[in-house]
Amino acid sequence: MNKLTPTSIKELFPRAITRKYEKGQIICYQGDKPQHIFFVADGHIRLYDIDNQGNEKVVHVIGPSNIFPMMYAFKVTEDVTSFYSTLDQAEIIAIPLDDFCKALDTDINFANSLTRWFLTEINQLVYRIGSLEKTDSRIKVLYALKYLAMDYGQDKGTWQQLNFRVTQQFLADLTGLARETVSATMHKLERDEIVRTRKGHLEIKQTELAKLT
Repeated sequence: MNKLTPTSIKELFPRAITRKYEKGQIICYQGDKPQHIFFVADGHIRLYDIDNQGNEKVVHVIGPSNIFPMMYAFKVTEDVTSFYSTLDQAEIIAIPLDDFCKALDTDINFANSLTRWFLTEINQLVYRIGSLEKTDSRIKVLYALKYLAMDYGQDKGTWQQLNFRVTQQFLADLTGLARETVSATMHKLERDEIVRTRKGHLEIKQTELAKLT
């Protein structure tokens, strides 16, 4: 097993169950102790916390061929530390926890595939943390867009199109900025022809993304 795919997951875990979720459905609640580990076959999931004022703060976004809850899956935490909900329609493969742990301990190919996947996730999370340190709203929004485009974008000529629909409220939750600030920033980026919307999907100019390190 060189890469985690829906086919390889179903072959390795015959007791796994495929479930379909509509946009906005919660799959895991903070504090849960689920008896399944979840593999994203299709769609996108947001990982978020809720602050003392009741505001949602997006921590991470995961898409196809990702596993969650990551730290719970690796027994780093005793329960789920955040909320997980769908950003769009999603197909999720629920793997029995006992089966997952057994395969992790006994199947070297599966363990190696998980290691490669985990390192990719860590790289993306490091970039995400770096983007949160930016203070200028324009730069902060651009870094957030590049973070999304790294794994969930596709080339459209001189543009990079995000695979799922991104709202201004979602960007506000992702960056920690007020929605009004995000709205004003996106308006300026559109005016400067750095971002645009095509068929409901946000696109970012490739040359601008290349400037962000």
